[in-house]
Amino acid sequence: MNPVPVPEQLAVVEYPLAPLRVAAGAGTGKTATIAMRIVRLVTELGIEPESILSITFTNKAAAELADRIRAALGTRVEGGREIEVHTYHGFAHQILREYGALVGVERATQVITPTFSRQLIEVVMAGVDLPSLNPANRANVDDIRSLGSALGDNLLVPDDIAVPDPAPHKAWESRTSLLKALRAYQHEKTRRGVVDYADLILAAHRLVESYPEVAGEIRSRYQAVMLDEYQDTNPAQRELLRKLFGNGFPITAVGDVDQTIYEWRGASSHNFIHFPSHFRTTAGEEAASLPLTLNRRSLPVVVEVANAVRSRTGSEQQLLRPLDANIGGEVAVSWHADAVLEAQEIARKIEELSTQYQWKQMAVLFRKNKDMTLVHDALRAAGIPVEVANLGGLLAVPEVADLHAWLRLLHDPEDTPALFRILFGARYRLGMGDLVHLTRWAKAQNRSQIADEDVELPLNTLLEATDHVDELADLRSPARAALGTFREEYRRLLVDAQGVSLVELCRRVLDATGAWNDLAAMPASSQLSARLNLYRFLDLAEDWSPLEGAPSLQAFLSHLGAMAEEKAEELDTARLSGEDAVTLVTVHRAKGLEWDVVFLPAVYQKNFPAGSMGFDNPFTKGRVLPYEYRLDREWLPAIDSQLSDDENNDLLREQHERQEWRIAYVATTRAKERLFVSGASWYGRTETNRRPSLPSELWEVIANHPATRVDSRPPPRHPPQPTVLRFEHEGPAPDPLFADGWEAAVRAEIESPGTAEETAVDHELFGVRKQEFQQMLFDLPAPLDPLAEETPTSSVTGLVTFASCPLRYHWSEVDRLPRISSAAARRGSLVHRAIELHNRGQVPLEDLETSDTDPLDAYEGTSSWNGFQKSRFAEVAPAMIEQPFQMRWDGLDIRGRIDAIYGDDDWEIVDFKTGSESPDPAVRAASLVQLQAYAIAASEGHLGRHPTGTIAVTFAYLGANGSEVTYQADGEWLAAALERIDEIVSGINRGANQPTPSLACHGCDFLHVCPTGQRYVGG
Repeated sequence: MNPVPVPEQLAVVEYPLAPLRVAAGAGTGKTATIAMRIVRLVTELGIEPESILSITFTNKAAAELADRIRAALGTRVEGGREIEVHTYHGFAHQILREYGALVGVERATQVITPTFSRQLIEVVMAGVDLPSLNPANRANVDDIRSLGSALGDNLLVPDDIAVPDPAPHKAWESRTSLLKALRAYQHEKTRRGVVDYADLILAAHRLVESYPEVAGEIRSRYQAVMLDEYQDTNPAQRELLRKLFGNGFPITAVGDVDQTIYEWRGASSHNFIHFPSHFRTTAGEEAASLPLTLNRRSLPVVVEVANAVRSRTGSEQQLLRPLDANIGGEVAVSWHADAVLEAQEIARKIEELSTQYQWKQMAVLFRKNKDMTLVHDALRAAGIPVEVANLGGLLAVPEVADLHAWLRLLHDPEDTPALFRILFGARYRLGMGDLVHLTRWAKAQNRSQIADEDVELPLNTLLEATDHVDELADLRSPARAALGTFREEYRRLLVDAQGVSLVELCRRVLDATGAWNDLAAMPASSQLSARLNLYRFLDLAEDWSPLEGAPSLQAFLSHLGAMAEEKAEELDTARLSGEDAVTLVTVHRAKGLEWDVVFLPAVYQKNFPAGSMGFDNPFTKGRVLPYEYRLDREWLPAIDSQLSDDENNDLLREQHERQEWRIAYVATTRAKERLFVSGASWYGRTETNRRPSLPSELWEVIANHPATRVDSRPPPRHPPQPTVLRFEHEGPAPDPLFADGWEAAVRAEIESPGTAEETAVDHELFGVRKQEFQQMLFDLPAPLDPLAEETPTSSVTGLVTFASCPLRYHWSEVDRLPRISSAAARRGSLVHRAIELHNRGQVPLEDLETSDTDPLDAYEGTSSWNGFQKSRFAEVAPAMIEQPFQMRWDGLDIRGRIDAIYGDDDWEIVDFKTGSESPDPAVRAASLVQLQAYAIAASEGHLGRHPTGTIAVTFAYLGANGSEVTYQADGEWLAAALERIDEIVSGINRGANQPTPSLACHGCDFLHVCPTGQRYVGG
């Protein structure tokens, strides 16, 4: 806090006890001004500290504000006397803790975070019949949460929405399903005795509206109220505050409309813009408004560029003014051939500046998490300590990714990506050539059991193969030893996982795998980065607790997955350790922070400012609340159902672009002295994008500012496209005698005298063996002729995929792209395994039994398993169980596995589905291919014997309501099935790969690379 306020601050500090809006630009000292005003209220106007209420947005901001006020008051008040400081949700929670019983909210009611809210919705979706919603589809979960948040932000519940009949436009079909899911979610929250953030505001508003005497009691406690970050509030929070502190109450709202960057979660800039009319004086006049424009944070050049960016927001607020126009600053832009070179240049520049600044005085801010990895790797390779402040980025750094992989494998032995991450890592140093032997062994054990539903190798057998390394004659000795070590460590940790806490399990993994020793051998800078990242993860594991019951590894991993997908993480300012390390953080989490030097990479078209896959049009998207229900409807874009989608999207695009420019303004104003903005021609996640990138409008605005230094511009022609985008250290080759570095060698010699001598002897022996091996290479016979090409194969699942979308088949089976691990697939595997064990007369998986200690038991398939137990099939013994088959069709081997066949003479072939039938005819038609293939295999004797009677084929849906779809496979039906399969095989053989959009696009792993699917999903 400045001891002597400038005139603008003084006007705010001395303003009378009346409603006041303070338009405080970035870096203008708003927190200090609030503290000075409170000091004056206490020391000059005689207001008791306890009768002053201050509300801000995040817990971190609330703590900092309380500290600032406490320091400002100092000895002016008696010890222990403090003003009341809350977050907006915390204030509502306090009201409900005291009076909530009046509206059915008990004092002990638990408040759940957005991440737990997501998990609870997944539970609800698994237990409710929602034909148009797929619980495995993350987009469906997001849609439910979006509509639910919008309802709460406008003081509504699902039953307040009147569903029109007939529906005026297509969005109402999905909106109706979303409302049904939200009713079930509300019921589940009530059953568990929990509320989410939206419930807090809604219930508190209902309380003060229904009980005016309560509102009067709360109002009488305070003589002044300070609202910080008011531009981030939603309409519901505004109305709660109006009910309590309207009609001339001395309330001061401080904010900056140009820093409204949370509109995607309900924040309304119109709350701040229209504060004067919402909170009028006792005489009915609009509240006064005062500005804070003197930027105390940034040097003049940075302020000038920030003003240029701010001008693109359409703001009418006054521009920022630098504190001292005679002090310089630096703003520079650059353009690079590819993202790797960009990351290396950032590392070089940071290292150069380290002679003038501490590491912690520098930061790299990202619009999106995806751009963080390369910069992180470049800084680590340059020996620069790094602190990753976002969970999304944290899970990608090597030391945390390794620990995360171990936790995943200990929970799920079928998590092959986690297994690969571990075995390919520095501890075991295996390569693809080593794992080929494991794969061959596993295939040999399972060749007769290859399943229709398992196009890939059954995943658990690959881990099982590590138990049989002695049977792998061609496996090289170091790999055999490494796998033996891995298996011992895996078994020991698997036992530990059953009886220790989460954080203790993490520590044991780190101990068992030698992670701490690896860190100790690192250079000091890399060691600090790695320790900071691991400590942050360990803190998360220690602080986490489940919604109900005891903590479990399964629930923790589910929580991590939800957090990684959860935008709510971006709501809170990053919490930095204070260690001397460069910060990597997203712009959203950087709000409220500042650094001397800031880098903004990946500033290219559609990335920063970000593009949109689809605008929030309530006429085309069910997750968007219709404008007639919104409290701020009079200030929203003038879209209309009579306009075309393109016309409405043009109006919504303007709103989206303003939001992006506000984010850019926040980014530029984080810099105090130096700002470096960069981009590159080629980006991508490991593999490069198909098209080169161009500088974004933000890059151009900054580059064209007269105060900016342009270090490099895009060349006239695009540079060559790199094959991959992966950072590889280009330093000298490792010393053959000291492969782990000199520091590690010296430490090893100190701990075990004689190590260096043994190393020298080993090196001499290695040289002899190397010469012998080279001679063996010269003596090798000429290679044999290549084997004939294998017969192409597909599974029945592959046929269904092709029928749904040939392009999806192409990316799944031909030109394979990485796929997303699906919780629904794992859940489906568990349910099918339980059904198989049941049919064989064995005990089903314990994981599917209801657990009182697991708050999310239904998430793992309990509902579907219960659906099977209630079905007619639970009491009937099948004639065949998990029956495999193989048939040749026009040169293509088709393999499959049938869940169950009932009957001796008349056969009923049944495929169990853990969800509900799709409402999309195209999806249903594609799914039918599965039953058609099964019926053909049965009728042609590919199951080992022929049916003597009729054939029926059934989809048994095990969702909430349980339904069946059965077809009689008579001659006419089989003829149509033969024609359909023939058409699909013909398309596969000729390499057809045209996109075919349908509702299946919403859950497609390849949506991010499919423009056709994106257009379909976007409306």
